[in-house]
Amino acid sequence: MRLGVDVGGTFVKFTDGENRWKERTPKTKEDLVSLISSVGKSLNVKSIGVAVAGLVNTKKGTVTESPNLKFLNGFPLKEELEKKLNVQVSIFNDATAAAYGEYKLGVGRGSSVFLCLTLGTGLGGGAVIEGAPLFGVSGTAMEVGHITVEVNGWPCHCGRKGCLEAYVSSYGLERFYFMETGECASSFEVIERAKNRETEALKSIDEMSDYLTVGIASLIHLFNPDVVAISGGIPASYPELLKTTEQKVKKRAFKQPASDFSLKLAELGEFSGAFGALLLTMYNSS
Repeated sequence: MRLGVDVGGTFVKFTDGENRWKERTPKTKEDLVSLISSVGKSLNVKSIGVAVAGLVNTKKGTVTESPNLKFLNGFPLKEELEKKLNVQVSIFNDATAAAYGEYKLGVGRGSSVFLCLTLGTGLGGGAVIEGAPLFGVSGTAMEVGHITVEVNGWPCHCGRKGCLEAYVSSYGLERFYFMETGECASSFEVIERAKNRETEALKSIDEMSDYLTVGIASLIHLFNPDVVAISGGIPASYPELLKTTEQKVKKRAFKQPASDFSLKLAELGEFSGAFGALLLTMYNSS
């Protein structure tokens, strides 16, 4: 049996291919290793694919830098899990895994150039081109969230300023809402208020959508995709975001590549990364 794991800023998602479940993300690397190891032992798995939010070195199996999981920075996750479990462990970027999961099982099926953005605690990106996941030289390709969109803009969790993620993420949405109201509210609360047609919440989501539009339009000009999917808690909770953003992208991007693509909600939802991590273990062994 294979196990797919997606370590996010809020939850760790698991799938064995048939079942899916999640646990709160532990606060320490030791507790994270313990959690994944206990699940792996209980299922008697033969291999594990682990997707992690942040920059990972797929060759070494280390987490290079994780802005929203700082306790994992520099951590040899593959090595530590293999010590505990004595099985093959592969480490991937979460958005690359999400892209591959959606390509194989979700809205990316049949796509030639498929891009996937993960919009939740942070913002990640992944690509599958003609069936092949885009890893880059060491596994850090498609860090969409850390493209600079404002030279001296809002601080990002990575420590830099003006990253796309600073505007398009749960904390980005919370900032927009604070700018509108002076009130601190969670992204979940902002979305619920938008569903109730609160003016400030709707405007905050629209402002976030403007930055998401810039990011997607830039990716369209670079990759000329036929499908761009968005996964994560925010779009799943507020799918109206996709309709609005697609309309804006069609107006902003060049006419030809804009007409080639469609923006879709990920079918696997928040489990895209977990399914992708599981499937990538088979891709790597093929």
